Amino acid sequence: MRRTFKIALFSAILLVAACKKDNAAGTKVDETTKPTDPPKPADTAAKPADPAKPADPAKPADPPAAAPAAGNSELETKGLALMQKMGDVFAANAKDCEKLATELKAFAAQNKPLIAELSALEKKQTEQERTAFEARNKGVQEAVMAKMGTAVKACGENQNVQAAMKDFQME
Repeated sequence: MRRTFKIALFSAILLVAACKKDNAAGTKVDETTKPTDPPKPADTAAKPADPAKPADPAKPADPPAAAPAAGNSELETKGLALMQKMGDVFAANAKDCEKLATELKAFAAQNKPLIAELSALEKKQTEQERTAFEARNKGVQEAVMAKMGTAVKACGENQNVQAAMKDFQME
């Protein structure tokens, strides 16, 4: 279980490294050259308020969270919930890297006891048990990685986020 949590975390770290590598390879964004909008004519007449727009049918709703598979122990189910919450932290703070860093540090500190329990469980499990757990819960793992991806790409260069990722001490 802890191994699965580590896989999710290390995948996020790899995404951070990949973002850094892309920028180092010459994919540089020139932020000094910004397009300018032509001046808009003065609006002399008051406009009525725009009617409320219906939901965009082209944009799909967020998929429901994948449910943990049957056959998990209570601790494994708690570990999966922890992974999902970590994915939520990434998703909720994808546009504010400084807040993401702060939230990741708090998340690691708050969940240290559970992470220690998951570590102890993993040490007791056989390789076959760990592999079976990962196979049973592949959907949850993929959903968490999907949630994390946008934030990792957006904040991959942020030093505070990188430092927060290192705060997850998992031995």
